[in-house]
Amino acid sequence: MQKIYKSLLILGIFFVSSCGLTDLEGNLNDPNNVSVDQLDLNLLHNKIQAEFANFQRECNETGMELTRMLSMIGGDNYQRAYQAQDNDDIWSAAYVDVLEQIETLVPKATALGAYTHAGTAKILKAYTYITLVDMFGDVPYLEANKGTTGNFNPVATTGKDIYANSIALLDEAIVDLGKTSLVGLSRDVYYGGSAAKWIALANTLKLKAYMNLRLTDNANAKSKIEALLKADIIDTEAEEFTYKYGTADIPTRSRTELYRQFYQTAAGNANGYIGNYFLWEAYKSKGVEDPRWRYYFFRQVGSKKKALADDEKSVPCAISPKPDHYITTNQVFCFVEPGFYGRDHGNNDGIPPDGKAITAVGVYPYGGAVDVNPVDSVNYQKSTLIGQGANGAGIEPIWMHFYTDFLKAEAYLTLGIAGDAKAAMLNGINGSIARVQKFGTAKGQVPPASLVASTSAYTTAIGTLYDGSADQLGVAMKEYYVALWGNGVEAYNLYRRTGKPANIQPMRAVNGGKFIRSLVYPSDYANLNANAKQKTFDAFNKVFWDNNPDNFVY
Repeated sequence: MQKIYKSLLILGIFFVSSCGLTDLEGNLNDPNNVSVDQLDLNLLHNKIQAEFANFQRECNETGMELTRMLSMIGGDNYQRAYQAQDNDDIWSAAYVDVLEQIETLVPKATALGAYTHAGTAKILKAYTYITLVDMFGDVPYLEANKGTTGNFNPVATTGKDIYANSIALLDEAIVDLGKTSLVGLSRDVYYGGSAAKWIALANTLKLKAYMNLRLTDNANAKSKIEALLKADIIDTEAEEFTYKYGTADIPTRSRTELYRQFYQTAAGNANGYIGNYFLWEAYKSKGVEDPRWRYYFFRQVGSKKKALADDEKSVPCAISPKPDHYITTNQVFCFVEPGFYGRDHGNNDGIPPDGKAITAVGVYPYGGAVDVNPVDSVNYQKSTLIGQGANGAGIEPIWMHFYTDFLKAEAYLTLGIAGDAKAAMLNGINGSIARVQKFGTAKGQVPPASLVASTSAYTTAIGTLYDGSADQLGVAMKEYYVALWGNGVEAYNLYRRTGKPANIQPMRAVNGGKFIRSLVYPSDYANLNANAKQKTFDAFNKVFWDNNPDNFVY
């Protein structure tokens, strides 16, 4: 037996020497370093779609904090709350996870005649760049993702030029999607490969861009918007642009981010804060209950009294007076009865033992639980726990069909475009309520009918408010704001573009600093790019389309 082993060893050595080590190494494929000519278009396209949703989520949560949907707790001053390093994740999600992959995919897809892959990727590229401009202003574009050419220090392109290039890219994408693709798109998590729906998204994205541009290029934007309102845009549920989350434990990103914060593995450990202002607006700020609040939120307690009875330190702001600069008499502070407990804008006091008291996200859009507690059950208490509700199987509401109705209302009121703004607003409200309730039903989260506020009572009240208001734009845009729950990008744009809602909760501190009109550049970009110039931290830093006065928002 020993002789046989020696013979095999000799033969093995002879074989390797005769082939040559160089030949063997040349035939080895490293699975961790796949070359571009070996890429699978469908796998890469699928990765781009998933990473785009993550980029959108990062931006949404920041925008929601700035517009009081979520509480801003990183500082009692805007400039302290949003430091450069806080924005690194948004930047890397855009440039590394989405745009670099798109730059790899599009040339390959075009060469192979995979026009659906190329067209959809171009739309996601345009969406990403428009969002980057809306969040940061001027960013690298023309020289971005050119590392293979040796350019590791791309200069920033003006936001105005990026908008123009992105709109042109959307037109290119529409042409691509009109062609017959030679390669099938095997998995499209957004639209199932429907070119028509992707074209509707491209047109809607142009509409969204021109609504921002109406401030600085009114005449041109008006004509473009008029044309787009007659085109195929997202105006039905089937055309909505959403990313759908799952319920798997692995990967951790399967469930929505906010579900994972508010629904923990141990009861009573919920963390994160919804803004008190938004809790109030989405509950009963107009004197009539909003039919959506039981789907938006899940109260863990039925009253402040119950929260304090469970733990007297759970609501520390209860012993503090309302700040004097909260000028409106009905401006919410600290707690909203019955049992809505979030946090005030700019409250950075630290985290009290309030995990059993804070209001959690509900079934829409985060996959949580629907609120089935009667409003008069002041002693109610039920802690959140992972697995409750829809177990995190929510959506990223990137563009819902009812958003378009509110843009129509805004266009009619601000640009003089022919149309019924009140009807458009009411269509948006009805569409939002119906969609939210349908979403809850699909997830098995349906409150007793006796507890759900009347849709007709709500819309009648808003219609009456609209008719009697000297600020009809304010009424309509507050309704848009409430309907945007889950989408901070559009809420942030809306607030800077219109100044609505006008009575939004101010910073808790008297000197809260200048409102962030765009984020400062991420530290990774500002510190590592020789051509980058960081913004002045205490400046307004408006994006190019924002020509509103400095004190327009706060």
